[in-house]
Amino acid sequence: MGEENALPTLVGVLVGVLVTGLVGWFGPLRLQRRQAETTAGLQERLRLHELELEEMRTRSALALQRLQNEHERELETARTAQTRIDRIVCFRLVGSAWMQAILATLSRLEAGEQVQPATFDEEFARLRRETDEAAARLMLDGVWVSSADDEHGMTAPLFAAMARATEALRRVVVAAARTGVAADPVPAEAREAVRAAEAARERFRTTLFELLAVEGAGLRRV
Repeated sequence: MGEENALPTLVGVLVGVLVTGLVGWFGPLRLQRRQAETTAGLQERLRLHELELEEMRTRSALALQRLQNEHERELETARTAQTRIDRIVCFRLVGSAWMQAILATLSRLEAGEQVQPATFDEEFARLRRETDEAAARLMLDGVWVSSADDEHGMTAPLFAAMARATEALRRVVVAAARTGVAADPVPAEAREAVRAAEAARERFRTTLFELLAVEGAGLRRV
């Protein structure tokens, strides 16, 4: 009887040991598996987060590059416009210098002064050369300035008028140098040529202001 009771007890003990062993073995295994799954999940989230960060950095870099490109284009546009404005202003200045020299020569002749032909020729040749050079630079902007006595160029009337006034004054200067007597009064032909040049200059100013307005110079004529 005692042996019969001992056997189930022994079996129970063995089963308990076996179960305890299995639990002891499967428990850590399960824990390790859960830890591995948790680690893998964290790594995946980290990977996705890094991908998002990289995408954000790429978008930011592209946006910054677009802004830089736009800024550079705006600067280049502004520089180009300013260069065109400078060329127009330069052309106006040299044209104005030519006109002022014409008026100054007429004033001297009307005052009875002698003007040396060589000095006259040197001054007006320089002024004409500077005006032609300024006109040539304007061609870089697609503005053709003709110096011929026609209606095709932007300032043809002005150039032609100033050229006629210069030539009319030169005839007076040469005649006075030849005779040694100043013209008194200055011939009406010369004075009329100078007045025509002044009138052409006023029309030319309007044309220049229109060109400057096209370039956005923001000028206001007063």
